[in-house]
Amino acid sequence: MKTKLNKVYLLLIYAIFPTIASIVYWIEEPYSYLGSIDITHKIGSILGIFSFVWMCFNVIIMAKHKIIETNFKLDWLLHFHTWMAAIALILGSLHYPLVRIGVEFENIQIRSGTFGWASLVIVMALAIIFMSNSLVRANIIRKLRASAFKWRYRYSINKILHNIPIVGLALILIHTILSNTSATSLFMAGIYSFFFSITFVGWIFHKLIRRFRAIKDPYVYRKSSWDDVSKDGVSEKDRKWALKLLWQNPSLYPCLQCGICTSECPISKVTMGNYNPRRNVLATLLSYKDLLLKGDDLVIWGCTDCHTCDEVCPHNIELTGLFASLKNQSIVLGRGPDYVIEQAKAVFNNAKAIPSQPAIERRREDLGLPPVSEPNIHEIQTLLKNLGIDEKLKA
Repeated sequence: MKTKLNKVYLLLIYAIFPTIASIVYWIEEPYSYLGSIDITHKIGSILGIFSFVWMCFNVIIMAKHKIIETNFKLDWLLHFHTWMAAIALILGSLHYPLVRIGVEFENIQIRSGTFGWASLVIVMALAIIFMSNSLVRANIIRKLRASAFKWRYRYSINKILHNIPIVGLALILIHTILSNTSATSLFMAGIYSFFFSITFVGWIFHKLIRRFRAIKDPYVYRKSSWDDVSKDGVSEKDRKWALKLLWQNPSLYPCLQCGICTSECPISKVTMGNYNPRRNVLATLLSYKDLLLKGDDLVIWGCTDCHTCDEVCPHNIELTGLFASLKNQSIVLGRGPDYVIEQAKAVFNNAKAIPSQPAIERRREDLGLPPVSEPNIHEIQTLLKNLGIDEKLKA
């Protein structure tokens, strides 16, 4: 109940603050135009106010302040952030042609607003490509992510995405301060400056407290010591191997390392973090092939294919697909655990994991269940031989 109320409060803040700013603007606007031009100009300006305020709030949301993190789930925030950013950009796009009707502006005001809006559009495009899995199936997205990873643009892209919005908002602030309304009204100049100031403080908090610039790669820094792969004596990086995995599963690229997959994984809970899905994704992105494929069996074979991580991931990353690929590679290297090999032998010899037994049949008969039909062993063995699994079982 408390969480729902907090969401209501957030939505009210999103609605009330730009509304108040718009009312002040309507009162303080020094110029009046004849007929429909006056209404059109004021509507366009109000759309611009909503766009500016909502974009400021979006930056604050992703600064991950404690009050936000403790009251809102990450997946909800990500969706809300995405939709509000899109709406703000649409309103900003409508603002420009409406306020230009029948009105002349200084070049510097036009350019600052245009460049500010364009920079935010660029951020939105980059976010869709590199920080969202909404279009992950598109082949162009797959190619762009693979190219970025290949040329080591991963951190650079993240850095751009986290710095361009504040630059864009600063340009838009200049655009608003140069407006006729701000020039004649301290109230409006103060309102614009207030929203940008709290956004700038939130951005500084995000950069300094969250240590995005404290180390070379933000994905190495962890809250929990057992998440830090740098302490495992890792070998040299195999970027070709990692690139192949990323090409097969491009949804890995925007992993936020939030840890929800690990916190909800039943095996991770039982093993106290010895099996750690987040750590496996991190090791993959950092190209540590030997750490995953030549480490302890539990490193990758702890996964039971329950798909819990897939269900709780706020970014819809296909983690189980990655873990299945790692298991297959482990088998190819002849490093599958003994129990997996024995299970495979049972399937090869009996066409099912648990061979038929008289005790099982008697129990089924007591329960009134029909006999289990015997599978076609020859058909299963032919299939497994075509896959080369019989050779692996002999090794």
